[in-house]
Amino acid sequence: MSVVYIIRHGQADSQGADYDRLTPHGKRQAFELGRYIASNGEVPDRIVTGTLRRHRETAESFWEGIRSFEVDFEIPSEPKTIRDAGWNEFSPELWSSYSRLLAEKKPEFEKSLRQFGRVRAKGGIRSAALFFKLTEEILRFWKEGKETPEGVETYLRFEERVFNSSNVLFSSGEQERTFVFTSGTPISVVLNSLLKKDGDGFAWMPWIWNTSTSVFRRVRGKYIPVTINAVPHLPEKKDRTLF
Repeated sequence: MSVVYIIRHGQADSQGADYDRLTPHGKRQAFELGRYIASNGEVPDRIVTGTLRRHRETAESFWEGIRSFEVDFEIPSEPKTIRDAGWNEFSPELWSSYSRLLAEKKPEFEKSLRQFGRVRAKGGIRSAALFFKLTEEILRFWKEGKETPEGVETYLRFEERVFNSSNVLFSSGEQERTFVFTSGTPISVVLNSLLKKDGDGFAWMPWIWNTSTSVFRRVRGKYIPVTINAVPHLPEKKDRTLF
């Protein structure tokens, strides 16, 4: 039976200079997911990742977790892996370009942006809340398409590449387990489409746990949701992160 697992990357280094890498905690999250998957005998036939470092590191730690679990069947040393930039998150330049643009237009946005600049390095709930507040406004403005800073991907192009990549998987009838490692915004857009939700396609984005799995199983020619945004491998609340 064909099954697709859509997985958000592990906790990234939001307080450091380079967000596109996992924290030690993010690697542990991915490792524990691998062990959990192996314990259920659900070893991937194929892994698909975006090309970003945090996607690759999540998949690598996940596979280390699988390999660490004792099973009564052979697990290859390296998984069959496909790199697909269609699953990449929007670029950091998009966030910075639109934040400058909106700060010039909206005093309240500029105020929130300054507050975020002061608390970002500390991390915590206040920093995360401000980041998601700013990001939601940026994404809505981006989606409207009225202004696109030079060198920034348009929303229509972003949505097109994400759907092109997801359609390849969800049109397949091959009997295999495919694990996709990606980011919050592509997951939000895909979930909104697969679950046939109307309204804001970004609504999922602030609530998608790091290393959460959304699982779709092919039944009678259609993919149906089995779990959404699940983190059974992280039973302790302290181990779950959104940011």
